[in-house]
Amino acid sequence: MLNLKIKEELKLFKFFVFFILSLSFLIKSVWAEENKFFVDKVVAVVNKEVITWSELYKFMEFNAKDEFKALNPDEKFKYFKAHEEEFLEKLIDTKLQIEEAERYGIFVSDSEIEGAINDIKKKYNLTEEGFIEILKKEGMTLNDYKKMLKEQIIIGRALNSLVRSKIIVTDAEINGYIGAHPELSCDNDGYYVSQIFIKKRENPEELKAKINEIFKRLIQGESFSKVASQMSEDVSARSGGAIGVLKKNEIARELSNLFSKMSVGQISEPMMTEQGVFIFKLDGVCFSKGSQELVNYVRNLLEDEKFKKEYKLWTRGLRQRAYIEIMD
Repeated sequence: MLNLKIKEELKLFKFFVFFILSLSFLIKSVWAEENKFFVDKVVAVVNKEVITWSELYKFMEFNAKDEFKALNPDEKFKYFKAHEEEFLEKLIDTKLQIEEAERYGIFVSDSEIEGAINDIKKKYNLTEEGFIEILKKEGMTLNDYKKMLKEQIIIGRALNSLVRSKIIVTDAEINGYIGAHPELSCDNDGYYVSQIFIKKRENPEELKAKINEIFKRLIQGESFSKVASQMSEDVSARSGGAIGVLKKNEIARELSNLFSKMSVGQISEPMMTEQGVFIFKLDGVCFSKGSQELVNYVRNLLEDEKFKKEYKLWTRGLRQRAYIEIMD
């Protein structure tokens, strides 16, 4: 009887939402024809909260990969439509995790959000106007950004408290992993790197078009090695862009700083040089044999592996207790 009552309440709630949104659609119909990104509709219901297409689009903007930013508006829209289902599942999980965090009294104050934004502005030397202008170019308002940043911090705290804190990695597990992965140990700290190199052009627009084409193919799912073998303009193209191990103490500081901030599998933004443009992919790392850095790296790897498993179990439990309906 209780489940029937809840379902009836949800049906009435959904009817009310659809009624209000349909009135809104009539009022905004002319505007909607001019802006195909935000023709609003309900795409899902999560417990007693609805998710609209415009909310989903903003979520996709906020969470998209860095290389996505190189796409023009039409390409962005096509990319989002192709990945709409994937992002919707992530947004549903976000809603459920926020609810669970609130149930455990996990929250973020407005002053903390303001502090986080001020830190971002200081880091990139941005004025308030400059920061808002950047958000505007991304299709977001300051309030949109504050809301998503707040949710991101709340979820991070919830995951640390409810999931990550329960994970334990033993010394035996670390030693076993190091023994099974000899590529992680080397004479000196280094990075396994692949690259795409495009020679400098007299026409800057030609160079820009080439770079855009590379990132478009990468975003569409083509492997870095395939794109490098077909588009890179140096000898590494023959090996799919792979250039082997670069020792940390033998490369330029600029490259060392870049690779140290990248995660394995990550692709860098274009790096301009006098010869042309480099795009790097970090394929892996290695550390001096027996070093504490190697132990710490493997410990983090194993913690992340266990976290992913526990996270899946946690989110599965949240979904099993929730009412979720995805619209056709």
